[in-house]
Amino acid sequence: MFKWARRQRQAAKLPQGETPGQWFAAYLHQRAQLASSESNFHCDPACGRPGCQNQDLQVPVSLFDILAAAEHQGQPIPAIYHQHYSWGLLANGREDWLRMVTLRLKKPCPFFQNNLCSIYSIRPLPCILFPEYLANEGAFEENARKEYFQDYFCFHRPLLLSPERAKIMTKLKRMWEREMLISSFFLFDYGHCHIDFSNLLEELAAAARSQGDAAERLKPLQIIPNQVLEHFFLQHMAQCPPFAGLGQKISHLETREGQVELLQWLQDDLLLQKLQQRGDDRALVFRFVKGKIQAKRRSLSHPESKCY
Repeated sequence: MFKWARRQRQAAKLPQGETPGQWFAAYLHQRAQLASSESNFHCDPACGRPGCQNQDLQVPVSLFDILAAAEHQGQPIPAIYHQHYSWGLLANGREDWLRMVTLRLKKPCPFFQNNLCSIYSIRPLPCILFPEYLANEGAFEENARKEYFQDYFCFHRPLLLSPERAKIMTKLKRMWEREMLISSFFLFDYGHCHIDFSNLLEELAAAARSQGDAAERLKPLQIIPNQVLEHFFLQHMAQCPPFAGLGQKISHLETREGQVELLQWLQDDLLLQKLQQRGDDRALVFRFVKGKIQAKRRSLSHPESKCY
């Protein structure tokens, strides 16, 4: 961890007279206003909400999302975490064996009730962004052609953003990136962490083939299902540093000190700048070798292997 960040950990403060709850409520209010501002997008009432129910769709969340859900549901933060969230591994569009470690919603979404989102006003930013951010980034039509999204009614018609809404989507995307980086720093004392599974292909392929009918369709050189990767991670790696002790860190958010740390770091532009410098060119990558985790910093700009 940065030495200066240790000093900030001891001296973390909010504006005079303001509680963490008050600051966070104002932040969530701003996020909710941006979510709907200048937007003409609405989910089709006839849609089966596949994004909420599909087991394969990863919905990454930040610690801020977990705090918001705990407040909304009136439950302790550790309880809401264990009930509704888990570790997740994101490919982030990569075609190699690297996955980014994150927190994610359990699926089907535990907050999806009676065909509606029960936490809609404080839903995770990825839920707010989808699918409008794809239009904002020029990727909507490409994704509309994918078989994976054929059941999504929102892809059956063009999606156009006004210039004002496009600016808001850009701002929301930056908010999400900021929340995710600060959450990773809180959990790992680093920026984003990645797992390299390339040395475990035979073991993972065998595990995939052992999973019944779905695994029987797995052919040589086909992508290993993400569920298999997550299961391996949880069974063999999640109890090793820096991933061990997640429960204690989540519980720390029940304290005022923990909340002040997280909220102050969210506002710390210098910290964010330093974490962004630890991007793909200086990523922290872990491998599982002979029952132990090995870590090194390396560039992710040039994938070492393909998975197809």
